Amino acid sequence: DAMAGPTPVSALIHAATMVTAGVYMCARLNFLFSMAPTTMAVIATIGACTALLAASIATAQNDIKKVLAYSTVSQLGYMFLATGVGAYSAAVFHLVTHAFFKACLFLGSGSVIHGMHHEQDMRKMGGLRAYMPTTFITFFVATLAIAGVPPFAGFFSKDEILWQAFSSPHGCKVWWLMGMVVAGTTAFYMFRQVFMVFFGEPHWQHAHAHGADHGHHAPFVPHESPWQMTLPLQVLMVGSVVAGFLWIPHVWLPFEHWLEPVIASPHGGAEFDAPGYGAGVEFALMGLSVAVASCGIFLAYLMYYRRSIKPETFSEAFGGSLYNGALNKWYVDEIYQATIVNGTLALARLMAWFDRTIIDGMVNGAATLVRLLSQLGGLIDTYLVDGAVNGVASATWMIGGQMRKLQTGTINAYVYVMLAALLGGVLLFWGFAQAF
Repeated sequence: DAMAGPTPVSALIHAATMVTAGVYMCARLNFLFSMAPTTMAVIATIGACTALLAASIATAQNDIKKVLAYSTVSQLGYMFLATGVGAYSAAVFHLVTHAFFKACLFLGSGSVIHGMHHEQDMRKMGGLRAYMPTTFITFFVATLAIAGVPPFAGFFSKDEILWQAFSSPHGCKVWWLMGMVVAGTTAFYMFRQVFMVFFGEPHWQHAHAHGADHGHHAPFVPHESPWQMTLPLQVLMVGSVVAGFLWIPHVWLPFEHWLEPVIASPHGGAEFDAPGYGAGVEFALMGLSVAVASCGIFLAYLMYYRRSIKPETFSEAFGGSLYNGALNKWYVDEIYQATIVNGTLALARLMAWFDRTIIDGMVNGAATLVRLLSQLGGLIDTYLVDGAVNGVASATWMIGGQMRKLQTGTINAYVYVMLAALLGGVLLFWGFAQAF
């Protein structure tokens, strides 16, 4: 969804920067990844599966931007397939060529949307090549490049990735086969887009009216974009044509040698012809990849230009399950919602219940126990401690009250007491004296 955002942002960020940061990281850290074959195998597997999954989704999309968005995801899978088999230079080279033709395609789609008065549904387009010739030519050339048609840029980089997946010691024939399927699928959905947008009968006459834009009901007519929009398309078109020649040796400094300072070996780690594979095999595989791309283009031609094969033939196959799956992005969003999002929410609810019931229960229970102990301590303090203190005070008060009665204030009584005490003392002394 983010990759289908504003067109200039898509062209810059989603063709050459940001989304390719992972490829750049793997290429720069090639000396680490090359020491971890298992990690490289995981990367290559994820890359091949990503390329195939996204390419299948792109075949059923009707939004002109979303086709290119899933195409970008698919091409990123190609790049990671290259890094996974040790073809780091090929991965970076495909990143460079992809930057040219994908930026051209994104800006070209923006030009189409501008000329179609913000319409993005390809089913409401058609026949635009007569109204937007510059946009059509640049878009068509960039499509040839991404489809891997020689001698355009995408042919050189994509073919090198397929060759490395086939011949590299880190490669795998299954990955190569998946890459070939993606090559044919890419050619199909890109030319499907070209034929739906620029060829065939116009479907836009009744889709819009100028009334929404100009205040009257004149017929809707697409128009070419101004030169400020078409000039970048032409520059990028040139790059889509000539960038691939950077890989050809003996013409100028080959791209792989230019990367020598950052990639371990002159051939990018594993980028060399494995023993047992000669130039003949490479040229045969090259011809096969071109043939597969041509089949994808021809199938799109028959289905969306000649109409000799109805698209419904495929969309209704297997009860429409495959088409609906691709149209709904194989329900990735729904699966993500049902597992990751809902799982996270369920875990959050569980933790909230645990916090509310267990943690808060323990805290509240401890508080209740402390409150009961404090009440018991209050009772002990009130009835035992205070009772003992008050009891001593009461006893002292009572004894003092009784002793006070001895203080009569009569002199005679005091003299009698003193005489009695004196007599008692004398008798006591005399008794002790007689005893000892």
